[in-house]
Amino acid sequence: MEEFAVLKEIYLYPVKSLGGIKLEKGLVTKFGLAHPTNPDVIDRKWMIIDDKGSFRTQRQLPRMALINLNVDGESLVFDAPGKSRIKVPINPKLDKKINCRVWNLHIDAYPYGGEIKKWINDFLQTEGLDLVIFKGDDSDPRKSIEINEAANLGRETDVVIFEDYSPFMLISVNSLEELNKKLENKVPMKQFRPNFVVDGCSGFSEDDWNNFKIGESRFCKIKHCTRCLLTTVDQEKGERDPEQQPLKTLKEFRMNEALYGKSPMFGINLGIDNPGLFVSIGDKIIKV
Repeated sequence: MEEFAVLKEIYLYPVKSLGGIKLEKGLVTKFGLAHPTNPDVIDRKWMIIDDKGSFRTQRQLPRMALINLNVDGESLVFDAPGKSRIKVPINPKLDKKINCRVWNLHIDAYPYGGEIKKWINDFLQTEGLDLVIFKGDDSDPRKSIEINEAANLGRETDVVIFEDYSPFMLISVNSLEELNKKLENKVPMKQFRPNFVVDGCSGFSEDDWNNFKIGESRFCKIKHCTRCLLTTVDQEKGERDPEQQPLKTLKEFRMNEALYGKSPMFGINLGIDNPGLFVSIGDKIIKV
């Protein structure tokens, strides 16, 4: 077996389109990464919806980037500039189930309401938003294969909660370096919101990683990660780049219109073959 990269960084995004949590290790579940000290905290298990149940992201509300998250025992902690921190229970007792929408698919979730609803709307300077959670005991996840996405190679076993498409996404350090060579204003990796950042391989070599292991976890590439306006949001300022960078530059050299139309590629979407194991920074990446 050939070792060709190493895992350098791990990120978990408990709430869709809010700040990520940098980890030393993460639990690999069928839904995505879970927090090592509280496995009930899973990637994109929560999201913010409008009053019609439709998902909201930095595409519409770039200030969402400024909301940071942390895990404190059985609580998820929300923090943002100019706001007092607020905690919500990770396993809340909520009775009202509503039908929500993420892209073309619907999924049931439970709204929190109350103080966190007010906190979110105050900070984002809007109305009608709420935080919802997915509860897998009485709701079905979304299947990647059913998501209306170009070049969809998702399998029946690839399921997500509120992620756009796949349980995991990976980018190499040198892919970002190649992009930054073409940009006047360099962008950090966090602008692309990967779960896994890998090093020791050439730029964009991950495009061809079809089956590989990180540690003992076996992953399968199910498509290239296609990019949108969210990549133009400065994650430190919560503002969209007026020149639509780096998306504009990606469209100049990372296109495959036959597969993905007008959306450029950056990173790869992954499914998992053997959930239940941990991955850690420093794990070797090996072709299988």
